[in-house]
Amino acid sequence: MDIASAKQQIKNTVQIYLQKDALGRYRLPLVHQRPIFLLGAPGLGKTAIMQQVADEMGLGLVSYSMTHHTRQSALGLPVIVEKEYGGKHYQVSEYTMSEIIASVYDCMRTTGKTQGILFLDEINCVSETLSPAMLLFLQYKVFGGHQIPEGWVVVTAGNPPRFNKSVREFDAATRDRLKVIEVEPSYEAWKAYALEHGVSRSVISYLDIRPEDFYKVETTVDGLTVVTPRAWEDLSEILQYHEELGLAVSEELTTQYLQNKQVARDFAIYYELYQKYRQAYNIDAILQGVWDEDVLTQARSAKMNERMSLVSLLLEAVFLQMERCTLRHDALRLIVAALKAQRGTLDVPGDALTALAGLEDNWRAEANKAPSARQKVYLDLLSLTAQWHGELSGSTPFAALKACYQRSVADLQAEVAETQKKLGNLLRFLQEAFGKGTELSMAVNDLTVAPVATAFLGQFLSTDYFAASRDLLLHRQSEQLLHQIDLTGLV
Repeated sequence: MDIASAKQQIKNTVQIYLQKDALGRYRLPLVHQRPIFLLGAPGLGKTAIMQQVADEMGLGLVSYSMTHHTRQSALGLPVIVEKEYGGKHYQVSEYTMSEIIASVYDCMRTTGKTQGILFLDEINCVSETLSPAMLLFLQYKVFGGHQIPEGWVVVTAGNPPRFNKSVREFDAATRDRLKVIEVEPSYEAWKAYALEHGVSRSVISYLDIRPEDFYKVETTVDGLTVVTPRAWEDLSEILQYHEELGLAVSEELTTQYLQNKQVARDFAIYYELYQKYRQAYNIDAILQGVWDEDVLTQARSAKMNERMSLVSLLLEAVFLQMERCTLRHDALRLIVAALKAQRGTLDVPGDALTALAGLEDNWRAEANKAPSARQKVYLDLLSLTAQWHGELSGSTPFAALKACYQRSVADLQAEVAETQKKLGNLLRFLQEAFGKGTELSMAVNDLTVAPVATAFLGQFLSTDYFAASRDLLLHRQSEQLLHQIDLTGLV
């Protein structure tokens, strides 16, 4: 299955394992709570989805790579203790608490979360001396005599032997204690993740055109070649820094991430073309509603690869502005909630700057505890309030902060209106250039599935988007009907 399906299977399993009865006991006995084993090639996102699952389900997460553990660190160190049996005293050996189990308790103390996921990566690379202890752990959740706390679900992961020389194949007894989920690469599943997490549109556009380059781990005459989803995401991150700093992007850079010479060369060439298309079509002017017949002719005469790149460039610009609007909207909601909650202490004479500094300290503390996706909102909030420092004026701190808040709301309303206008211009340009064809369908599809777009459209709406979506649906239905009629021999 693909990584998105695997993620849902993990969430389903965790939900079942954490079910309790009327007495507060876990319904599925611990011995039957098989640890999940994610088996798949490297770079598919197995580790990344664990943080996503924990964040989405409100659970704690403790991650360990088992390749780093010896028998002593996993089980704990032996100690000699004195015990009494039958009236006589004996010295017996026990184990100190496992480093892994101790980390679970540390997570519970620091996060306040009593339920969570213990994720053990590279589980099939454990040392031979640790294997017997792992068998006991997989069935009874015990390391060195210490059991993991109730409410913690064990998830493991590993690579097939052909991808990792350190892998030791599980025997039948070990494998029979696991809930095995085999993960295969899927560009469509990864694209949904990429759209949600801000992967560079140049990468997405290239892979839309060349999906066969999404995943390549193979041995060729040039040796081992490795191109994985992880590589594409890491390359995307570094591309965005290169663009911010005005640094060149060449094959010398792409080969550092895409360890397949042909793929690295092809993407470097495409990236250069992608940037040229940005200038050739004057993307900013199109979004402002300014284009002429020459631009339309250029677009219509372009090959499909160039057309797909053009759609991607237009969407990239609109998505950036949509994200700014939704982040600012969520930031302003946090601000107004804080102002309402603390109005009693703020609506009295005092220093507005000191009051704002106190609020900012609270928001920083909240940000440190928030899921990574939510932290973007706090960063935008603090960026906004930093601009307020020189604008505070009012009879009380509340009045001063309220005035700044109202100006920021007005600024957001203006940016939302501008974004809606640009989206309308984007759709009108594609309709004028290509009609209700593939290009418009691509744009509407991405606007429908991309989380940044759905968040914006759900909050602020867009009559142009809904009209285009409705027209495309009716257009497809009529085409389908004509096709069906043709098949019956009536036309």
